Amino acid sequence: MSQRNALVVRGGWEGHDPVGCTGMFIPRLERAGFDVSVAEDLSVYEDADLLAATDLVVHSWSGGELTPLQENTLVSAVEAGTGFAGWHGGVIGTNVAAARYLRMVGGRFLWHPDGFQDFTVRITALPERDGEITQGIGDFDVLTEHYWVLTDTLNTVLATSVLSPDGGQWDEPVEFPVVWTRHWGAGRVFVCTLGHRVADLEVPQTAKMVERGLVWAAR
Repeated sequence: MSQRNALVVRGGWEGHDPVGCTGMFIPRLERAGFDVSVAEDLSVYEDADLLAATDLVVHSWSGGELTPLQENTLVSAVEAGTGFAGWHGGVIGTNVAAARYLRMVGGRFLWHPDGFQDFTVRITALPERDGEITQGIGDFDVLTEHYWVLTDTLNTVLATSVLSPDGGQWDEPVEFPVVWTRHWGAGRVFVCTLGHRVADLEVPQTAKMVERGLVWAAR
């Protein structure tokens, strides 16, 4: 099997440590047989030939804003088969005005309660639908930001969490996806809402799901 190409695009808000977080997974991708390159400028998404030759894009750019050219070139590449993956704000807390990008990703961050929260990540058993990403992983507890997201039913949800009322505007628990996959055109998309900091991605269950999700998403 020929070596596959992965492109890590990182930058944006430093509070999400894009260098440290992506640095966790670059060696894992290399061990999985990928030739990994890194870009720290969104203009890389203007190169249609490069993206067409890329099997996996890992996007870690919180608070970014794609130009129309960058958005259209990236999404067109995914629709043609390039894989796309990311975590936390680096993938769903970015490009919030880019409707074509958000439709491809399948979700958008809206809000989280102040500070870090203790909550349980609940694994959804879907062995017939991308379930290899969570195979052998049981429910587990985390302490981190608890994302409230908007998503749709095209996603295959592999893990969820529940946000409980805190005396505010809602009066019953709300379940949100934590990990999902999505097929967009010929491309595969993987998203994990965990990953505010390196320590979150070092949780063994999270690290395993993200690593598997990156490999799964690749062409």
